[in-house]
Amino acid sequence: MLYVRLVAATARASGPPITQEQVIFAVWHQSNLAAAVAIWKLRIDTRLVAFSTRGFPGIVMNTMLEAFGSGVITLPAEGAASRGEAASLAREMARIGRSGSSLLISCDGPLGPHRVAKPGVLIVARESGLPVQPWAIATRPPLRLRGRWDRHLVPLPFCRLRVYEGEPQRIGRRERIKPALAVLQADLDRLAGLADRTMAGDRRGPTSRREW
Repeated sequence: MLYVRLVAATARASGPPITQEQVIFAVWHQSNLAAAVAIWKLRIDTRLVAFSTRGFPGIVMNTMLEAFGSGVITLPAEGAASRGEAASLAREMARIGRSGSSLLISCDGPLGPHRVAKPGVLIVARESGLPVQPWAIATRPPLRLRGRWDRHLVPLPFCRLRVYEGEPQRIGRRERIKPALAVLQADLDRLAGLADRTMAGDRRGPTSRREW
């Protein structure tokens, strides 16, 4: 899709360098597209695989991700997957991770609740051996699709982009998921707060100039 390639080509990034390691990027669902732009713009290795939903929103997101050369794994309809199918999808994503691609997983997807982390990303991390890299992305201007449950963030051509990156989180093969999920939730909340304040500063003025 020409639009997303234009966004990636014209976006201006600020902030410290981001990780170049193979990781599982953990984001809130609202940042799927902005994260894909940041990865394409800021990383040397842009190989990426992400989960996608069914229906029109999933088709749109698939088209955008594929425009960056990213792979997608389509999720079953919400509530339609058995525990066995969900485990199979996690194993497939982990297998892809072991083959050398970084992964992008929206921790509150596919349909929420908004900014409530689910354990899937940690299961994939435990099976693949890859670290979870928490991310939040701020864009200027901060255009959001307010009719969606996730208030999706849409990066525009010539936008400014800033990535907030947390500490990588590794999950041992026998490590319990629930305590690790609480740690991930807290880090994603902290990073999202930084990104939200940066975008709010765009309207207030001075904060924006310091952040960007």
